[in-house]
Amino acid sequence: MTPHRSLSAVALAALACPCFAATPKEIDAAVQKGAAYLKQQYAGPKPFKAEDAEDGIGAAALAGLALLEAGTPADDATVAGIAAAARNASFGEARTYHIALCLMFLDRLGDPADVPLVQMLGVRLLAGQNAAGGWSYDCGSVSQADITALRAALMNAELRAGVRPPLEPKPAVPARPAAPAGRLHADVEKYAGRLATSRDRNRDRGDDNSNTQFGILGTWVARRHGVPTDAALALIEKRFLATQTGTGGWPYSGPVQGSPSMTCAGLLGLATAVGLREERRLRAEASPRPDPAPKAGTKPNPAAPAAKSDDPFFNPPPVPKSDDPFFDPPALPEPKVKDASKPKVVVVPKPPGDARDAAVERGLAALGRSLAGDEPAGKGGKNRVLAGRGLGNRDFYFLWSLERVGVVFGLEKIGGIDWYQLGADELVAAQRANGSWGKGAGSGGVDTSFAVLFLSRSNLVRDLTARVANDPANAELRAARLPAPEPGPAPAPEPKTPVAVGSPPMVALPAPVPLPTPIVPPSPAADARAVAADLVGTPDADWDAALVRVRDGKGAAYTQALVAAVGKLDGERRRAAREALAERLTRMSADTLRAMARSDEAELRRAAVLAMAMKDDRAHLPDLVAALADTDAPVARAARAGLRGVTGQDFGPEPDATPAERAAAIRAWAEWIRKQK
Repeated sequence: MTPHRSLSAVALAALACPCFAATPKEIDAAVQKGAAYLKQQYAGPKPFKAEDAEDGIGAAALAGLALLEAGTPADDATVAGIAAAARNASFGEARTYHIALCLMFLDRLGDPADVPLVQMLGVRLLAGQNAAGGWSYDCGSVSQADITALRAALMNAELRAGVRPPLEPKPAVPARPAAPAGRLHADVEKYAGRLATSRDRNRDRGDDNSNTQFGILGTWVARRHGVPTDAALALIEKRFLATQTGTGGWPYSGPVQGSPSMTCAGLLGLATAVGLREERRLRAEASPRPDPAPKAGTKPNPAAPAAKSDDPFFNPPPVPKSDDPFFDPPALPEPKVKDASKPKVVVVPKPPGDARDAAVERGLAALGRSLAGDEPAGKGGKNRVLAGRGLGNRDFYFLWSLERVGVVFGLEKIGGIDWYQLGADELVAAQRANGSWGKGAGSGGVDTSFAVLFLSRSNLVRDLTARVANDPANAELRAARLPAPEPGPAPAPEPKTPVAVGSPPMVALPAPVPLPTPIVPPSPAADARAVAADLVGTPDADWDAALVRVRDGKGAAYTQALVAAVGKLDGERRRAAREALAERLTRMSADTLRAMARSDEAELRRAAVLAMAMKDDRAHLPDLVAALADTDAPVARAARAGLRGVTGQDFGPEPDATPAERAAAIRAWAEWIRKQK
């Protein structure tokens, strides 16, 4: 996949086709037609052409992302086929585009068993970063020995059923939001150590900003799965602060005029820098820092320096001064003390004239000029004015780059131009009758995937948006926030009495409406959508306590809210919400758990199966065996893990078992249970 090769003159014009404006209904229809086309292209046992070395698994993973963002369920046959291919290819994949796209697709898919694969791809991606903070086409090579060892260790990685330590709320004192938590799989950690040599070899190799923007996305996503990314993100920040051109954009490579797509890449890199800064600010402001107790016989020193923040930008180590204002920020003001009788709270302000914000402003201004047709594009010449069906094969990559900037920064307008409406007008007009865009199947549907992702307003780094778009210091950059989706129908109540085996499955839960307000203590009659939305929008400092309140709340709304919230969370938060849901269900009766295990909602079925195992009640063994036949792979794997945890036995089935092998495993479990009785 080489999207940058077609970027010599990529941009849209502000007045493209004033006679046509796509309506929300037309946009939705275009998304569904595009998704149908992608499903047709990737249907069957092989969702990509193995001989197509250029596009390969990266194009398939990109299509999988587009399908998921368009609303296709994760258990759809086409998505499942792409997932199987991505998992299989991940062990030996060394190309940057493909690593990043497989990583993002598996993260977006949300299967907990894929976390070790995401970690493996993440450490491999980091090994490909050079000393300038960039990436080239590949991240080194993968030995056959590593492929064999990783496949054996990670394909069977599964959460073990069992009772974890209870999740308790943090003390009343505001807690410092932790950096993205997570634990590297032991074999991934060993693999990362083996990659140290190749990482050193990659330090001096060349790079380009097209590969680099995929590296940025993959790095940020891997971060929330426990991959250590601090050093890589620091290099990214330094790279894009140092290479911005005089006009505010960034080049593809080398000291040349920037292009619109690469300007988007630079803005994405700076978004991670701003996001980290805001994360550190929140940690510093939330953490009380009492003065150390004075030693006996000594007097307090009023001139003692304030406690330090962990942001090296604000508190650099003592080094000789340089001419770079980024590394020599102005001195911090003295911390404010609200009450002399209470511990000091260090407030870390953003220094005036922060280099990151200034670079973002210049980059957005350059991007706005490109949209208006007033900025030279690439190697020269004015940007092309596209009208009606004038979209060429070169513009789809730029549109997705533009869309990522828009959603990450929470922008409705860039340079005074409604970027989404502008792109939607062009895409709806340019869609072919078969639902495709651009080169169609000739490029593995890549252009169609880019178009669907744009129209879906896809956001694969929602946790980054929560930092960047909600930063009050960046308010002047935003014309308005994106509209919230329409709420779905009200959820059905949870049964108040035990449900007999064989009852109809529980109603599927609607998607929550994301709201940026912190959670409040819910009432027994709380609405599931509102509780889920509040939980999703809870600040890091309040997250653990909020999750406990929802986990322990009385009433069906809290069960439904946890199920709905899981689909809107990422990384460690998603894992914690899943565990909280399973813990909540351990309080349910056996009949209620059996009813939940037949729900239309796979997330609820999985939690019910884990709850059965966590209760360590052997009366549930037949229920766990029945769940082995579940068509949703995470549910079946949870059932196997539960059976292993309760019985100490393991009759399978393996994750990649055939239907016949799965049936044989179910018979083996049933026979063992019969003998125990």
